[in-house]
Amino acid sequence: MRADYVLKFREDVHRALWGEERWTVSAHPSSPGVIANGPLAGMTLAEACPGFPLLVKVIDARSRLSVQVHPNERTALLTGGEPKTEMWCMLEDGAIYAGLKPGTTAADVAKAVADGGFEDLLVRHDAKKGDVFFIPGGMVHAIGDGVRLFEVQQSSDTTYRLYDWNRVGADGRPRELHVEKSLKSIDYSLAAPAPLKEVECPFFTFRQAAVEGRLDLPPEESYTVLFAAEGTVSVECAAGCVRLCAGESALVPPGVGAQAAADPAAKVFVSRAPQAAGKKAV
Repeated sequence: MRADYVLKFREDVHRALWGEERWTVSAHPSSPGVIANGPLAGMTLAEACPGFPLLVKVIDARSRLSVQVHPNERTALLTGGEPKTEMWCMLEDGAIYAGLKPGTTAADVAKAVADGGFEDLLVRHDAKKGDVFFIPGGMVHAIGDGVRLFEVQQSSDTTYRLYDWNRVGADGRPRELHVEKSLKSIDYSLAAPAPLKEVECPFFTFRQAAVEGRLDLPPEESYTVLFAAEGTVSVECAAGCVRLCAGESALVPPGVGAQAAADPAAKVFVSRAPQAAGKKAV
């Protein structure tokens, strides 16, 4: 059966020492989203749209995340992981860390891990609600205390923990670090990012859309993810209508036209990925 209507998904919450993340749209084999509506209800997104190339999350960090890095397409071949480029859009004001200070070397990183002074190497950003940060594979980063953000990334669950702020896990022991793989993954040529409002890269695009009355979404060759950042959004296609409350996502498959209508207080995020990055939807 073909995915020829707007898809909504069951809640998928991943809890961690630092807080939780909700995978709102995922076909990743570690936790594929389960379709909640229509004829495909109960089927996973991986089954309905094989090779869907993105993973969309909401991260709620009660305490700061570890300092980490993800491999890119080149370094993933060296480490055995999955490449991961991502972007963040701040849902509230908060501090994030993205990029190393100019001139930082591999020796500096290794010493900071050993000495416990890694924060001195990181670029801190006191980010505002609505700020967008592009985090390519190879960029060292961390999310600060109390931060809520929306994330779009390649479909990957590879994270190399470089530094964990000298804290311990639930078992009272320091959490595992992946220093060797981290050092292989860091791209020292990457400058710290400046805040943006939208992103366009080979893996996805992202924009914050103003819905004034209706937002037209003509049929595309790409997948479109709609996220209700604030307020209530209704997404209608020929096969029916889905309603998104704040914090929920819907997926518009390739070839499906839709229209979004929202209340005056709503804010909608629109993310797209090329169809060519995945396989044809069933």
